[in-house]
Parts: sequence; structure tokens; C-alpha cells
Amino acid sequence: MKISLILSLMLLVSSFSVLSAPNGEKLYQQYCESCHQTQGEGGIGLPLSNIKMAHVSDQYLEKTIRLGRPGRIMPAYPGLSDAQVASIIGYIRSWSDQPVPTFSSETITGNAENGEKHYKKRCAKCHANDGSGEGEGTGVTKSRKRKFMIMPAAINNSGYLDSVTDEEIREIIIADRDDSKMPSMQGKLTDQEIDDVVAYVRSLKVAQPAFEDYLKEEPELSIIVESPNDFESTVEAARQALSASNFRLFPERYIEQGLVDEFTHNTRQVSLRFCNFSELYQMLKIEPRLGVLLPCRITIIEQPDKSVLIIAPNMKLLSSWFNNDELFKIAEQMEENISNAIEEATF
Repeated sequence: MKISLILSLMLLVSSFSVLSAPNGEKLYQQYCESCHQTQGEGGIGLPLSNIKMAHVSDQYLEKTIRLGRPGRIMPAYPGLSDAQVASIIGYIRSWSDQPVPTFSSETITGNAENGEKHYKKRCAKCHANDGSGEGEGTGVTKSRKRKFMIMPAAINNSGYLDSVTDEEIREIIIADRDDSKMPSMQGKLTDQEIDDVVAYVRSLKVAQPAFEDYLKEEPELSIIVESPNDFESTVEAARQALSASNFRLFPERYIEQGLVDEFTHNTRQVSLRFCNFSELYQMLKIEPRLGVLLPCRITIIEQPDKSVLIIAPNMKLLSSWFNNDELFKIAEQMEENISNAIEEATF
């Protein structure tokens, strides 16, 4: 009786464990697929090819998921459980039957000064002198220079340096990476010279995301300005200011339009929708997912006391959500243009 009860409990616990185990495929689809594609082909994010996976450890992948790449497009996922991260990694590994590599965490001793000379001769052409990665684009393959199969990694990124071991850096330097056309330095540099390059990479100044200081200011999600004019005058002044700032205006919409019937929506709450196509193409080239926030808009609301508010989204703050320095820099210019238009409309 007791044995039967114990076996039943063990079976129940076992069944519960199976049912509650994280589904790596579904988690990958939720968190990774939009950038890395269905089987890691790459798109917005870098490819997760079998060749690349043969030269990185599970610990590297775990830390990469946890830490992301600040300022480079790859977000951090500190809220995922250990089991969830492990299941994502297991799913990625299931695409190949090759063995999972392991690497020592020991520090490699090298001469960073000598390594700098070899780095600038052999590596800087793609990874840039400062390690930020040569060419336009912070990981988005659509904005890479055509000479690159994929965007060269930003090896001065804190997320990368905190994820990779010295031995992994060494492995990457000597590996044949046909998927990215990164040449092997095996036979071109001596073992000591390779160790020197590893030491130099470790000495690189870690890049700070462009938006990091801005976020410390705890900016508001919206820009809100009270107009000194009445509703009609404010709307017309905003139209003219946006046109003068080289924005193309789209048909206006009442805020409640589509939410209530056309006879009861508030006509004293209107959104002016607009776009500068030159800036738009630049931003979408860097971050295609930005389309969910477009077109730009300014909302003008008449309050019950007849005062009028102009409200615009904070483009700098919204762009920071995409973890992309280049996008943030363009958003700064976009916000300046919008702010100037609002200032002109309320003059």
C-alpha cells in the first residue's frame, strides 16, 4: 500500500515537472524570433548559425540573454528564470547535433600594447579602432555596409565583454567563420601575439549607451505645453509650423474617432499626424520595428475650462526602448524639430 502510494506520488510529481517545464520553442518565438528569425537566420538581429554556435558556450549565451548588448539593439532579459533561459538555449542548440563547446574562465596573460598593434592591423578594419564595429548599424543587417555579410560585433560593448571568456575570444580569433567571412588568424599570428590581442580586447574602453545619461533624468513620456491661444488658432498654427519644419501632414483624426459613433465624438480633441520621410527612412533603416510608433503625431485638446494643451510623445524616450544608439541620435533631432514646431505654434 505504502509502495503504491509512493509510486503514485512520484508519478504525479514527474508529470507535474514535465507539464511545468518551460517550452524553449515558444519562449524563443516570444523573445527572439522577431530579430533572429525562425531558425536563427538573422534579420534585425545577428544570425545564430551553427558555425557561430560551435564557438560559443552555453554560459556565453546565458549571459548574453541576461545582459543584452546595451546601446546595440539586443535587449537584456534579467526577468527570465534560469529554467526559461536554459530552455531557450536548448532550443537553439537543437538546430544542430554538434557538441556544445566549453571554455575555461581563466584569464589569458598577454601584452595589450603589442596586441593593439596587431589589432589595428588585422581587426580594426571591421571592428573599428575603438571596438565599436565598423559601418553603419548597431546590429541591424539591413543597415550594414554592403561589404559586410553581417554587422561586425561591437567588442567594446559591456554586455559582450561581461559574457565572453578570454578563451572564447581566443577561439573566435583563430576559428574559421565562413558565415561572417571573418578570417582566421591561425598561422598569421603566433600564439603569443593572439594572446596579446586578447589582452588588448580586454583593455578596450567600454562604450556607454548614448541614452544612459538621458534616462537618469527620468524624462516624461509626453511633452505637454499649454497654448496661449484658442483651440482653432492653435490647430491652425500647429499645421503651419509642422509644414514649415518639412513635415508632411496626413489627414487629421479625432481622438475618439472609431471608438464612438461619428455624432458623439469630441471634435475638440484632434491628432495632427505627420512625417518627415527623410528622417523616417533613416530610422526604419536602423530599426524596422519602429513602424509600430508611426506616424508621428501632435494631439491638441481643449479642456473644460477652454484652455488648450498640445501633447506630443517623447521621441527620445520611445527610441531608448529599442536599445539602439543610432536610432536615439536621430530621435534627438526628430524631437528637436517637433519641439520647435510646438514652440512656433504657441508663440
